[in-house]
Amino acid sequence: MILSTKRLVVFALLLVLILPAQQAWSENLIHRFAANESNSIAPFLVLGELSLARDGAVAKPEMVQGFKALVTTGLLTEMLKYGIRERRPNSTSFDSFPSGHTSTAFAMATVLADYHPHYAVAAYAMATGIAWSRLEVGAHHIQDVFAGAALGYFTAKHFTNKHIEISATGAAYNWKW
Repeated sequence: MILSTKRLVVFALLLVLILPAQQAWSENLIHRFAANESNSIAPFLVLGELSLARDGAVAKPEMVQGFKALVTTGLLTEMLKYGIRERRPNSTSFDSFPSGHTSTAFAMATVLADYHPHYAVAAYAMATGIAWSRLEVGAHHIQDVFAGAALGYFTAKHFTNKHIEISATGAAYNWKW
């Protein structure tokens, strides 16, 4: 039995959500779950990007736009971290603002939601879980997470909305990369 791409991605996303919970049955259930959820960012991004390859095709336009959204979000996040230099709540490092885990998770969720609306709820739930985990493990302040979510969302929207046109006399927006 061959699994379709859609079923495989849904199954993988469920595993990413469920497996950390099985390891978390210890004295500090919530903190362990958050730490595992925080570490699920890489599988989420890889599975999200792979899910954009419909019908097994490689380098579909959706994958390219998703890749561009992730790279741009990552670069913007690092530039902001370097420029703002906010101290992390659990350490002495000054790279808290904005949350990179959250920005890339929301960028991927936005790309998935725009190209595959049936994944929207699962994708945004995963991104929200990752954002929550960054707060729970003490890696970020609340403003870091909100800024990361907004940065990821709006950066990805730029790549998934190939052009924006608003009625009669103008306001066209078209940019290619």
